[in-house]
Amino acid sequence: MCNNTGMSEMPLEPDSPDDDDHYASEDWYTDGGSHLEMIIDRTIWPADEIAAASDRLRAATDATCDMIDLPPLNVGGLFCDDRRISGLNGRFRGKDKPTNVLSFPSGESEADGEGRLAAGEIAIAFETVCSESVRDGKSLNDHLVHLWVHGLLHLMGHDHDEEAEAEAMESGEIAVLAKLGIADPYAGTVPLQDTAEAG
Repeated sequence: MCNNTGMSEMPLEPDSPDDDDHYASEDWYTDGGSHLEMIIDRTIWPADEIAAASDRLRAATDATCDMIDLPPLNVGGLFCDDRRISGLNGRFRGKDKPTNVLSFPSGESEADGEGRLAAGEIAIAFETVCSESVRDGKSLNDHLVHLWVHGLLHLMGHDHDEEAEAEAMESGEIAVLAKLGIADPYAGTVPLQDTAEAG
């Protein structure tokens, strides 16, 4: 699908009623009990790519929880376009440009009555993910799953500001992705840049 051209109080709700027309909301549940509240821009994210990725994103969430010994999570996800993520990046990080993934940790440390930890929200931009997957010779699906795991680790407090932190975070991502049959995303590619926690 790529070519060379190109939670109600949380920040990821569409900005205005006009935006609601092209966003679809879906509730995804994982085998491990996590709840993924997805908001998907259907004008840009192809339905077949979302369908192909949904099971892998669920499995990636469970594998990440298992790796760092977490209870099931409540995670909000926004699959948007570069324009939307650029606005979020400018608003929350002072960088008015697109990026591939942003994470918005909730700051919660206790599970809710259903045993789920409110982890926060993750936004991923289609055009940037497409251009990166083409550049690096990866499938869109593999790259999307990688960015989801990257975002989850940010929600759990992991970061890559310092070299040791970056190495630990990358090792965690590689381990989770290997369980899903996805090759080391850092082998011979451009490292993830300018991704961070946003709040």
